Amino acid sequence: MHRYSMAVVYMSERRIVLVDDDPIMRELAGSKLRGAGYTVLEAENGEEALTILEAGSGDLVISDLDMPVMDGFELTQAIRNHETLSQTPVLVITGSDHAEAVERAFAAGATTFLAKPINWALFSHAVKFVLRAGEDQKALTAARDRAQAGEKFKDELLSVMSHELRTPLNAIIGFGQLLGDHFQKSDDGLHQEYTDYIVDGGRRLLNSISDMLLASDSRAGSITLYEKVTTIGHIVASADGVFEQNRGQQKEKRDISIKIQDPNIEVCCDGQLMARAISKLIENAVKFSKSDTSIVIAAAPTKAGDLAIMVKDYGEGISQEKLKTVTSAFTQSEMTSRRTKEGIGLGLPLVKAIVDGHGAKFRLDSKLGEGTWAIIVIPHNRVVANSSEQRKMIA
Repeated sequence: MHRYSMAVVYMSERRIVLVDDDPIMRELAGSKLRGAGYTVLEAENGEEALTILEAGSGDLVISDLDMPVMDGFELTQAIRNHETLSQTPVLVITGSDHAEAVERAFAAGATTFLAKPINWALFSHAVKFVLRAGEDQKALTAARDRAQAGEKFKDELLSVMSHELRTPLNAIIGFGQLLGDHFQKSDDGLHQEYTDYIVDGGRRLLNSISDMLLASDSRAGSITLYEKVTTIGHIVASADGVFEQNRGQQKEKRDISIKIQDPNIEVCCDGQLMARAISKLIENAVKFSKSDTSIVIAAAPTKAGDLAIMVKDYGEGISQEKLKTVTSAFTQSEMTSRRTKEGIGLGLPLVKAIVDGHGAKFRLDSKLGEGTWAIIVIPHNRVVANSSEQRKMIA
């Protein structure tokens, strides 16, 4: 304790709190540490050491385990439970022959240990190693905290901006439609085409903003569902309608074949979100398949009583390697500034978020040169009623 004031003079140096009730041990270890250029702060027990640490001094604690008042186990546990000291490395010294003493020390949070009698030739190296490891841990913790703060700020900004942009975009789309109706009535085809571009662009932008908002919500936790009973036929029809609305004037037309075994099967779900998920699958199927191929939307119960919904395209397919990453946010099979496909890469991640929110399953199967199968399986406990006796699985 008598050397505590030395910390004021050597604040720029590494400060080591040496804790031992044996004055001879403190003198030997302290002399070795000071000879290596460290500032040494001595304490006779854990309670004194904790006082020194709480005063803001200590890059490393070297502590004996067997001490009065507060032993090394209790000191280590107190450091780990402390709000500001928890990252301080602790090197414990034990003269016990029992392995359980070391295990107990590690359980309390010790960084490493040295056994008595101490090998003084290795002592300084052990101290240097622990200090370096402690600095690395602090750097990693600081980097993690900065990353988490950045993620939180990004999500909050994304959410706020999404809400703020919705109002003006709805105005642009609404008044654009009014202008389009006016030009149509006045037989002004050129200006009607211009307003169609405005409305389509506004819808695509609003759709992207809605996707980002839903993605932000899904990152914060499970998305909010507004559940009610609706038919699978209504959900698929709504999905097709959403896709057609978001397609835009410049999108190529595509043959979409709808094959629902029983449109009257009822499902308890958020119909709007489920339709949105299916529309994303349709959009992906159209976007990444050849213009002369068709898209198939099918739905049928499984033998287990679940309801399977499939969107099938006959495009180029996706490699098995890329299948592992396509459900990650902001990912496309081609995601560069020179990519030829529109979109921000949120389609499949949003499908997965919506499906997960319903406790359903989602999978992608694909073969290069043959196409891709996107399948949503709604669990049987959400299938309210089945109107047909015979059920077949989607092949």
